[in-house]
Amino acid sequence: MTVVVVSLGGTIASTSDGDGASPSLSGRDLVDAVPGLGDVADVETLEFATVPSPHLTYEDLLDLVERIREFDDDPGTTGVVVTQGTDVLEEAAYFVDLCYDGGTPVVFTGAMRNPSLAGPDGPANLLASVRVAGGLVGRDAGTLVCFNGRVHAAREATKTNSTNVDTFRSPEFGPLAVVEEDRVTWRRRAENPDPTLSPDREGLSVDVEAVTVTFDASTALLDACADGDAVCLAALGAGHVPPGIVPALERLREADVPIVATTRCPEGRLARNTYDFHGSERTLVELGCLYSDLNLQKTTVRTVAALAADRLDDAFVRP
Repeated sequence: MTVVVVSLGGTIASTSDGDGASPSLSGRDLVDAVPGLGDVADVETLEFATVPSPHLTYEDLLDLVERIREFDDDPGTTGVVVTQGTDVLEEAAYFVDLCYDGGTPVVFTGAMRNPSLAGPDGPANLLASVRVAGGLVGRDAGTLVCFNGRVHAAREATKTNSTNVDTFRSPEFGPLAVVEEDRVTWRRRAENPDPTLSPDREGLSVDVEAVTVTFDASTALLDACADGDAVCLAALGAGHVPPGIVPALERLREADVPIVATTRCPEGRLARNTYDFHGSERTLVELGCLYSDLNLQKTTVRTVAALAADRLDDAFVRP
């Protein structure tokens, strides 16, 4: 079997010159540094980019999806592993999950400790990811994230710690599988209700603002969104906002700026009819907000992709 490692840079590909680390290693460098990798699969590499992950753009991710589709059309390719920086790994993996529906497995991974440090975790993550990707023939698992011996659905994985190697978790439902020695043990299948989207490159917009509601918040951030293409709003609890920002939300509605609401809590979804006070979830419903069941960063990714595909109402629900 042949697994293609697509290298995008990030910590896993970084080395230090004494003043700090930055991406410099190729995909071939990463592969050659992993003992026993050749015993798991025949590994080919594609040098897609060598950048810190905050430098990636939506256009880059569309290019990545197109390359993955090319591998999917090649019957000789068993799986694809994407290595990149962890800062936006969950967004990149989820964007691919939204836009790619091929049968060739795609697994994202990276590292928290670069190769210049003691105990770099990149080689182990890459070995586990190739093992997972190569063993998924015929299994409809969607896009995955493999990190620190755990396998997560891209839709559910999130970075939970700024420096710990065990940073990627699926907070509410847990991992799909674990990698131990030469085995991958699966315990559940991911449920993915999202439609597959085909964003128009010309329609991609970064004028989709992500706003987290905070205690006694002002209207300044929301007022600045009046000319945007959409606002993604992480509300308090089950969908509540301070009454002082409701007029700003009303102004967005009047300006025909879509509002996609989610909760700022790491687990759970928005309520629909539990409370009826001013600023409760009933206010969001009356404002015509769309509802998302994902965290704010993934809600923003889906909003950008859905707007570019002209399918915003298909991508979210109206309560």
